[in-house]
Amino acid sequence: MTAATPAAPASPPARRVRWGLDDAAVGAVGAILLVLAADWALSHGYLTDPRLVEVLSYLVVWVPLLGSVLVACYLRGSRSLARDFGLRFHPLDLLWGLTIGLLTRVVASLFEIAGYGQMGTTGATLDAPAHDAWWIVLALLAPVLIAPLIEELFFRGLLLRAVAAATDARRPVALAVACAVSALVFALVHVVDAGSPTALWVVGAGTFVFGLAAASVTAVTGRLGGAMVAHVVFNGLVVVPALLR
Repeated sequence: MTAATPAAPASPPARRVRWGLDDAAVGAVGAILLVLAADWALSHGYLTDPRLVEVLSYLVVWVPLLGSVLVACYLRGSRSLARDFGLRFHPLDLLWGLTIGLLTRVVASLFEIAGYGQMGTTGATLDAPAHDAWWIVLALLAPVLIAPLIEELFFRGLLLRAVAAATDARRPVALAVACAVSALVFALVHVVDAGSPTALWVVGAGTFVFGLAAASVTAVTGRLGGAMVAHVVFNGLVVVPALLR
């Protein structure tokens, strides 16, 4: 009589994903309100330190966006950014990203020429570089690397997928609606503190076109890799020339 083979341990049940439009709405509305609050504080003289202003200009957007992504993933989702929001990279994403980033930056530059009569008016304006840790973080890492990671996780990860899942339509239609909504919200967050009507439509049009292209490649591939590379290129083509100017 042979001993019975012990049964393999049962795999833990998959976590039930409960994130959706409410998580995305909290992040987007929170970012808009904090941007407006920071703009009000700056205009009323409560913020005077240039470095503090520059740091807050990033944090008021990043904190609510990244916070909503992390809450959705680790408290209400699968605890995997790859499964929940497509944070994956394939070598082909490099080609997607370079192409989209270059083309959308050209389109955004055409909007600048139409609105201002020249390129670069809406780009970065930087003082003489100090080449210290602050300069490296605020002038290079923040706009070129950190912003693409956080913003793509939210806009093309959480928001796009939440809208697609909530749209009562066939998948191609749901994805098209989700791409348009994510691009609109992306543009809105970038123009909520626009200083003039011209800046409003120039920046709004450029960011909407980029957002639509990034959302489309994400919808096609199911990954954020291409959108993140495109975002790095799109921002880098503004920041790097400003640094070399």
